Amino acid sequence: LMKVDNNILKLDTVNIDYINTVDKPVGNYDLNRIIDCMKAFNGQLIIQTMFLKGTTDEGVDVDNTHDDYVLPWLETVKQIAPRQVMIYTIDRETPDTHLQKATHEELDRILHMLEDAGIKASASY
Repeated sequence: LMKVDNNILKLDTVNIDYINTVDKPVGNYDLNRIIDCMKAFNGQLIIQTMFLKGTTDEGVDVDNTHDDYVLPWLETVKQIAPRQVMIYTIDRETPDTHLQKATHEELDRILHMLEDAGIKASASY
């Protein structure tokens, strides 16, 4: 991946319960190993993160726009030190019908937190 122009890797949160609920990884998903591998790129990567709100169809709250999720994620992003972070929200229908887009204001708040930390970032609404 060091040979591609845009090495884009996904990190929606650093909360493993959230990952298991929303992303539903198959097999052995080792979050710490994934973060260590991202750090090994020495900044030659772009992190993509999707922020959303609402609940799963089973009624589990999955709003990752709150500081309980954002602050630990931000600290991890700082440690990874990517060349850029791209944040976005839902763009089309999802299998869980109760999920909602993060608002412009919520994404802007997170974008400013990244920029205040000296991390180049962009948001797609």
